[in-house]
Amino acid sequence: MDFSVVVAVEYENYEEHIKNLDEFAKSALVETFNIGASRAADALSEMTGLTVNITVPEIDITSIKAVPEKVGEDIKTAVYIQLSGGFDGHAFFFMDFEDALAMFDLMTGMPTGSTTELDEMVQSAVTETGNILISAFANALSEFLGIEINQTPPDLAIDFCPAILDFALADIGQYCDYTMLLKTQMMVEGVEFREHFMILPHPISMKKIIDTLLEGFA
Repeated sequence: MDFSVVVAVEYENYEEHIKNLDEFAKSALVETFNIGASRAADALSEMTGLTVNITVPEIDITSIKAVPEKVGEDIKTAVYIQLSGGFDGHAFFFMDFEDALAMFDLMTGMPTGSTTELDEMVQSAVTETGNILISAFANALSEFLGIEINQTPPDLAIDFCPAILDFALADIGQYCDYTMLLKTQMMVEGVEFREHFMILPHPISMKKIIDTLLEGFA
């Protein structure tokens, strides 16, 4: 049996698992990512000197085709990091354009609305924020799976959501029709931001998550 057939067989099995993850399994993943969110909040607080709280209230198992609609198809700022090593995939942190500007104002102590353009300073702040968040989430997932996850330096994209996701969805869509979308709530000095963190795992990596969940609830 060649590799493509093996992947196809595994794909059929775990796609059914991911589509039908029960609430206990989803809760385990939410708890895992909330550990990462707490660490990210601490890191952002240390970097900015502001009070930051980040939570992941729920995880959405969704079809890849539905992702742009759920995240929003308008212009976004997105920080991207490729994951490799014991876990292969793509990680994105999306912010609405207006939220990126407002968060920069808070971080720099300026009144909200002062910043109106995404200049180099704003882009640098957004990239570092996304880097901290993705790294914290990836490290929490690494501990959950008991494997090492390597991360590339962050890239920032400013574009319509479908255009940002195109290459990653094309890559993962060869094997898998579903992915994990985490709704992320951020409070910075009492101001709420509702953003999205997303992991698009390669098939074998997605299987590792599901196997770990199934073992935990066996």
